[in-house]
Amino acid sequence: MYEQDNGGYPAIDKEKELRRRKFELIIGLGLLICGFIGAALAQTININTNDRVEFGQGIVTLKACDSFISISLNPSAATFSGNNAAGAPYENASRVRSILMTGLDTRACAGRTIKLQLFAGESTTAMYLFSESQTATSVNSAFLVIDANKTLDRALSITLLNSQGQNIERSSADQSLVYSTNDATYTLEFSAPLALMSDVSRVSVETSIS
Repeated sequence: MYEQDNGGYPAIDKEKELRRRKFELIIGLGLLICGFIGAALAQTININTNDRVEFGQGIVTLKACDSFISISLNPSAATFSGNNAAGAPYENASRVRSILMTGLDTRACAGRTIKLQLFAGESTTAMYLFSESQTATSVNSAFLVIDANKTLDRALSITLLNSQGQNIERSSADQSLVYSTNDATYTLEFSAPLALMSDVSRVSVETSIS
């Protein structure tokens, strides 16, 4: 029997107080963890009002055309020299040779154009992706046009645009798109890559109606 004091039971009250403090501690830790997670995501994921989604460097997953796709950047051989985004010279470094896309649903994205861009640091100017041989143009965007016909084979449903907005089907001397039936992936490869791998901090994907 607990000793009653002013209508209360000290032992019971103390137990309730301990449980209340434990609950508050758990809630506090949960909010703190959520705060850290939110801060981390805010640094690497920005969702803009124009439906552009930007991610941090590395393999990223995003929602496009009501489906989730993963994007990874594949490096070239470390043979390139030039100046990085900060203007400092580099030698024997890798550039972004290709962009691998996994889970791209061409039926969900039918009739749309996907625009891919890379960014360095906090810069709002897209990095140059590759150089076009015929025009000697440095290109900062890649465009994937998805056919509106949902019955097309996935290997044939996406074509590319050059810097003049001309459809080059799936390959040219400067860029090519290959579909792998083994793992259902698309690989966009550049013949003369320009984007320094170590400079890339964001990948930008925009979709629009073709």
